[in-house]
Amino acid sequence: MQAMEFALRQIVDRIQAAAAAQTPLRIRGGGTKDFHGLALRGEVLDTRAYAGIVSYEPSELVVTARVGTPLSELEAVLAESGQCLAFEPPHFGPGATVGG
Repeated sequence: MQAMEFALRQIVDRIQAAAAAQTPLRIRGGGTKDFHGLALRGEVLDTRAYAGIVSYEPSELVVTARVGTPLSELEAVLAESGQCLAFEPPHFGPGATVGG
């Protein structure tokens, strides 16, 4: 099994187990925005292992990235083609990920 398939399987299994046990989950990437908003509840479901750029078509201006992909990695790949994101996601630390 490939690393990303394994990481996805772990996430799916964790979600199913939490649903069966009625345990709330707190989906978390880099955790750089944990300070923002209401108090956080639930067991942490870390998504950083599910990372990487799945596809990138510079001429089409389309990129697909997994939730755990660091924003810095995504922005670096785009910059190689003279591109950037169409918005400015908050960077509250070097661990910021696509999924938060």
